[in-house]
Amino acid sequence: MLPHRVKQRVIKSNTQSTGSVLLFALLIMTSVIIGSIGLGTLIMDLLQQTRITDSSILAYYTAESGVEQSLFNARRTGQIPDSYSEDEANQLLNHTEWWGTVTGTTEIIYTDISQDDFIEVNLFDPDAPAIATNINRVEVDWSDSCGGCSVLRASVVSWLPGGQVTWTENVARFDNPFEFVGGMATLSLGPAIKLYKLRLRAKNAALEDVTIRAYDALGNRQPVPGQIRIDLTGQHIDTRRRLIATMPRGAPLSGIFDFVIFSECSLVKGGRPISCP
Repeated sequence: MLPHRVKQRVIKSNTQSTGSVLLFALLIMTSVIIGSIGLGTLIMDLLQQTRITDSSILAYYTAESGVEQSLFNARRTGQIPDSYSEDEANQLLNHTEWWGTVTGTTEIIYTDISQDDFIEVNLFDPDAPAIATNINRVEVDWSDSCGGCSVLRASVVSWLPGGQVTWTENVARFDNPFEFVGGMATLSLGPAIKLYKLRLRAKNAALEDVTIRAYDALGNRQPVPGQIRIDLTGQHIDTRRRLIATMPRGAPLSGIFDFVIFSECSLVKGGRPISCP
């Protein structure tokens, strides 16, 4: 029979071993639980981000669908498309909707002009062609990354409200000079009582990051008429995306009309006889 002191030591040793195992198991279980919670939170965050991304894509393409519809209606009818409030949004079949405003003016025109190409800027309201717009100066800025090689050639046609359009050599080109370099041009149009149409051409190099602003005689910025501005918002569930597009009210003439053949004789094709006065 073991002495009482030896038994006490054995029991104490077994109790200490059991406590260490329980503590170690508790630490492992706690680590597993914390890791599971962290992993579950990460997975939920990823799922949430995926859902938001999917909704954002749907919202963007919904806004784009509304913009495309407005552009089509504007070009087909020549009128300013309708605006829609959020309460009267257009519902699509994929449970998305879009709404926004469409106006016939814009504060600033942003565009690029390819080399030897041009854009037209209408400084009058097509719905009120007999009313002057109080614009007598236009400022054009662009990125001149080639160090002066980009040239802006400007021409203008003007007429009195209700009068005849005049486009002569002296009127159509800005004198002294009508070509601008350096990334900036100030175009003084003339009396604000007239209506104007600008043509801006990129010579020698493309004009990038072009901005066009209109001002009155006192230097106050005026909205640029003749431009349709489409500002629409698309929504899917609780995600929204906004899309803005601008376009000229009327389709510009093709560049082929810049090349005119002057002849005193008739122009014929296919070897037909030529008649001259």
